[in-house]
Amino acid sequence: MSKKVLVVEDFGELRELLGSGLRSLGWQPVLAESGRESLAKLAADIPRVILMDMGLGDMNGFELAVVLKRHPIYRKIPILGTTAFPGCLVRQHCLAAGCDSFISKPFGFAALQRRLTRLVYGKRPGTIAQPGYETAATEGSYHESKPQ
Repeated sequence: MSKKVLVVEDFGELRELLGSGLRSLGWQPVLAESGRESLAKLAADIPRVILMDMGLGDMNGFELAVVLKRHPIYRKIPILGTTAFPGCLVRQHCLAAGCDSFISKPFGFAALQRRLTRLVYGKRPGTIAQPGYETAATEGSYHESKPQ
């Protein structure tokens, strides 16, 4: 069974570090630096899980999570949201946007491995963006990606 993980992180050094660390843990990382690039990567190949920074530049992670969880195919992919902003409000916004779990930066690879493994192999409810959780992306062209 594939252990492919889409890593969406706009900070290049961290994206590369996450890719190397995940590879050493047996995952198959696919790296994207933006929300738009992640949609293109998803159209080419479906990962088992998405690790996504919520503070992306072109389309933030909250917007991207809403788009993904409203998509007929992508909605089934678990999302682990991450950000350096502390606090339970950020976590609540991540979950309301459709993230299945959340981990605060900085985090260690052991904690990341546990979260990703739980999302991929553990039982979890299917998540969708909460009703009323609207963002600019829900009215844009971001969700015009090709279903497979």
